[in-house]
Amino acid sequence: MAILGIGTDIADVPRFAEHIERVPELLDRLLTPAEQLKRNGKRRTDASLAARFSAKEALKKAIGFPGWLPWQSAEVVPARSGAPSFRLRGLVLEHFRAIGGTNIHLSITHDAHLTMTFVIAEGEGPSLSPGIEGVAEHFTHSMYGKDARLGEAPER
Repeated sequence: MAILGIGTDIADVPRFAEHIERVPELLDRLLTPAEQLKRNGKRRTDASLAARFSAKEALKKAIGFPGWLPWQSAEVVPARSGAPSFRLRGLVLEHFRAIGGTNIHLSITHDAHLTMTFVIAEGEGPSLSPGIEGVAEHFTHSMYGKDARLGEAPER
């Protein structure tokens, strides 16, 4: 199994809450009813809601989803251990399977002002990132021109 991609996102909790206050229906577009409520039926805190949205942004980056992510097709749910996990469906699940995805790791942290999420997508397909060779080649070409060879800086 290989890492297909990683994604991370940071959300400003007060800014997220302001958007939801101005456009309340936005919450229903971004998060499923289960994501919006605690087990006791009460609404989650702004930090918890922002973290769930941030997780979806990180997922989009990790799996290289093209265009707008259909928000309702990726749901943050608790795993058996209680740790956050994803339930995928629809186009997001189809895309994940198409890239050879088999597993997603999700880490969420938040406080009163910021949330941060980190997603690792694993699978049998090729990596979605260029790898160190691709990064080094891009860096060499951007620094020294497209004809420069990897590992060889031209004389000045």
